[in-house]
Order: sequence, then C-alpha cells, then structure tokens
Amino acid sequence: MNHISKRLEQAIEKARALAPDQQDLLATEMLDRAHALARPPSKLTAEERAELEAELAAARRGEFASDKDVAAMYAKYGL
Repeated sequence: MNHISKRLEQAIEKARALAPDQQDLLATEMLDRAHALARPPSKLTAEERAELEAELAAARRGEFASDKDVAAMYAKYGL
C-alpha cells in the first residue's frame, strides 16, 4: 500500500507543529497502535463468549452495579 489517507495526512500536518519531544511521544503512540491493528483479533473461548454475551444483555437491560457495589470494589482493592 503506497497511499496515505487524507485524514492521516491532516494528522501528520498537525504533528509537524508540535515540539520534537511531543512528536516523538505521538510517534511512539502511533507505532504502538499500528502494531496492535496489525495483530489478528483475539479469539474468545466459548465460556468467555457466553459470559460477554450475558454481560452485554444485562447492560442492554440497564442492569449495572450500584454505587454501593462500586464503592465496595474500590475499597476492596484500595482504590
């Protein structure tokens, strides 16, 4: 692939205006993201898929942890 999208061209132009240390930080993030996009997607086990589908269904029904449950979890892990 020898072309670059218009949107990526715009992002690069914005990056040119940044200080060199900021450009390096952005380049590191872009390279990390590009490597992640190049990897094949993770495969879920049947058990993981069932658990995820059950949690998504609960979210669609509006079933979320209460503030009390969240606070207890944070307290448990010292957060």
